[in-house]
Amino acid sequence: MKSENDVSPEMQSAFVDGELDQAEWGRIAERMRHDETLRAEVCAARSLKDMLRHAYAAAPRAPRRENARGRRWAAVAALCLVSAGAGWLAHAVLLPGVTETEVALTDGASLREVPNDRVVLHVSLSRREILQAALDEVDDVLRAARRDGRHLQVEIVANSSGLDLLRADTSPFATRIEALRLRYPELTLVACNQTIDRLRERGIQVRLLSGVQVAPSALDQIVKRLRGGWAYVRA
Repeated sequence: MKSENDVSPEMQSAFVDGELDQAEWGRIAERMRHDETLRAEVCAARSLKDMLRHAYAAAPRAPRRENARGRRWAAVAALCLVSAGAGWLAHAVLLPGVTETEVALTDGASLREVPNDRVVLHVSLSRREILQAALDEVDDVLRAARRDGRHLQVEIVANSSGLDLLRADTSPFATRIEALRLRYPELTLVACNQTIDRLRERGIQVRLLSGVQVAPSALDQIVKRLRGGWAYVRA
């Protein structure tokens, strides 16, 4: 089914894959900011492609290169980050100079592949294996940075079911997170207040782990970091 703006499924697929020229890609990205139907269709196409990528994660992967297609895939990820406010995030991502690096840890990638000394790691799922892999990556990259004398900042931003990671009553890794926080002052932890509010509306009282900061929303926090030149990584 086509959106109101009549961007065909073929064009949507090419947009997600970064196969359009810069002018056409930018035109569709701009229209997505104002067309919720188009945005939903593109995000659904991206999710399907993501699942296919994960299904073949065991296959040999070519060396990762930072190119226009990779940067545009990252931008689409940002556009689809939070559907309720994706237009604002799209605007931030498309601003000149905004970092568009994305690494998907579920693809078997490593934080060490991120060519940036400031990384915001977005956690939106509560699957134990995803959370454990994310913490393993954070520990590994911060330990290596300290050994190499590299000043690296990592911020974990959690929303949706991923907030479980930072909740005192639900986190399966509370002890480990506390140890990481004390060991690495350059690590910050941020919870999404919108997610907290939604849980409270359902009668769930949220208690956060010690040292966890609260941002108005994951979207606001990630936009702020993107505008500050941070790299975006999703768990």
